[in-house]
This record gives sequence, C-alpha cells and structure tokens, in this order.
Amino acid sequence: MKINRPLSPHLTIYKPQLTSTFSIFHRISGAFLGAAVSIFFLKIGDLNPTFYYFYRYVFLFTFYFHWFILSVVNFTLLALCYHMSNGIRHLLWDLGLFLELSKVYTSGIIMLFCAACLTVLNIIRFYLS
Repeated sequence: MKINRPLSPHLTIYKPQLTSTFSIFHRISGAFLGAAVSIFFLKIGDLNPTFYYFYRYVFLFTFYFHWFILSVVNFTLLALCYHMSNGIRHLLWDLGLFLELSKVYTSGIIMLFCAACLTVLNIIRFYLS
C-alpha cells in the first residue's frame, strides 16, 4: 500500500513564522552587505581619478541617475541597520535573555522598529547635512 505524501518536509508544508523570516532576512542582509563591501573595495582600486573620461562618466551618471544612487545608498543603509539590530538581538540571546517565546516575538518587533528608526534618522541626517 503506497501513501502519497512527501518523503521529507518541504517549505510548502510550514507556515512562515516571524522568527524564521527574521533569520532568513538576517542572512540575506549579511550576504548583501558582504557583497557590497567586496565590490566597493575591489572596484575602488581600478579607478584612475586623473582620467578625463572617468570624470565625465561620473558626472553624467550622477546627473542623470542620482535617484538610483540614492536608492542604493538608502537600501544599503536599511540592510546595515537591520543586520546590526538583529545582531544585537542575537547577542542578547547568547547572554540568555529574551528566550521565552513571547519575548522572542516582542524583541523581534522592537528590533524592526529600531532598524526602521535608525534608517530614517540616518537618512534625515544625510539630507540635512
């Protein structure tokens, strides 16, 4: 007698939980920040600031695509604030704090609020300076 059920649990079986979603986004933000830093430091060595076309390219890119540059900077700032806030939450867990299920969810909401506030405050600071 053959029963039609999966051999192992699959992602479609489980309902998404707040803690697993935060964990997945923590890994994604860490990978994004690592890739952004690597690309930045690898490309910065290739630039020749005395080259005329370099200045022309930078001027045209910043003149026509300033919205794109600001969007990338703001998204990177959001990823950094989220990753830092969630990292502090993980450090508190390592100390044995907030490990009850209700406190895990509460600390997750507080972490999202802190990440959003840090991002907004840094964007305001950036535009006011």
